[in-house]
Amino acid sequence: MAYLIFESKEEAQARSEQAGIAKGLSYHKTGSGSRYWWGVSEEAAEENPRAYIEIKKFVWTDEESGEEQVSIPDQTLLTEEDTLVDSLPEDWVFAPDPMAVPTEDVVEEPTEDVTEDPPLAD
Repeated sequence: MAYLIFESKEEAQARSEQAGIAKGLSYHKTGSGSRYWWGVSEEAAEENPRAYIEIKKFVWTDEESGEEQVSIPDQTLLTEEDTLVDSLPEDWVFAPDPMAVPTEDVVEEPTEDVTEDPPLAD
């Protein structure tokens, strides 16, 4: 994958809409239906969150020549101003994993020494 990074969600949506216009999506012809070509993801930062568009990028090595090959299906939609990067910035703020087990907030309940009654005899 590759990414287009933007300073805001609005900038990313505007760029995705440009691609939607280029692809002739229905919203731009009839006023309803699909408007954006790419999905937009926003950073989890509280102040000034950035956004990105994920662009499919396939990389493989040609068996005969040993050369690395790259294919970007949406290459024709990219402009000279678009700068693809291979990863998100190191300081990117990700949302917490909702499936992760919290470790810091786990408080063990004190266990009481409870003596159980012996089982009933027959």
